[in-house]
Amino acid sequence: MCSAYNSGPFIIDEKNRVGLVYTFTDFLNKQAQGKYSFEVLILPRARLLIELRLSNHCIVPFVSYKWFDPNKQLFYWSQPIIKDANVILSSQKNKLESISKERVAGMKTSQVIGFFDDQVEALISENTVIAFNTSSLEKSVGMVARKRIDFIVSGKIPLQYLIHKQHIQDQVYLSKYKTISFDRSVFVPISKPALSAFIEEQVGLFKTSVEWQQAKTEFGIDDN
Repeated sequence: MCSAYNSGPFIIDEKNRVGLVYTFTDFLNKQAQGKYSFEVLILPRARLLIELRLSNHCIVPFVSYKWFDPNKQLFYWSQPIIKDANVILSSQKNKLESISKERVAGMKTSQVIGFFDDQVEALISENTVIAFNTSSLEKSVGMVARKRIDFIVSGKIPLQYLIHKQHIQDQVYLSKYKTISFDRSVFVPISKPALSAFIEEQVGLFKTSVEWQQAKTEFGIDDN
């Protein structure tokens, strides 16, 4: 099980095996009853892409085909584990439901190095907003809470987790507006049809499992 993430809610505590990737992996191992054995390997995205080219051992959960395989021809893609979207995080005192030029002109934002949103990129390139780079989404969320910046755009699920972790529900606001919607699925090497069928069946069972419901509650995730 190769994880493209090294942050919550997907990987929260590697030593103690806490996070959605571990929840899913443990569920698969329980269901496999020895037929398959899954272990979590955390790889930086660049290393993951190399691994995918050189081997057929990686199963990658909680990602979108839009990022890795836009035509869905390189891998088998499971049904969605959960739906997600890029949304706007802003201050409770200056809630944003739009990042139109007129609404955000002169505002400050930040982007995590390696993560980009097309609409935000356009605003930055046109000098509509002032942007700061940060090394983690958690730092960007903290900057919004402390009013050092006006907004960020990122995945709703990671944002929900960080708001829950930092106890800042009364300080920040998540927009209903989405810059883009996407599914978080599992991809499996196309050369492994039997494994693909197993994963497809188990994703369906996982979504109704006690383990999944408990994990979402524990990590502050609301997918309604």
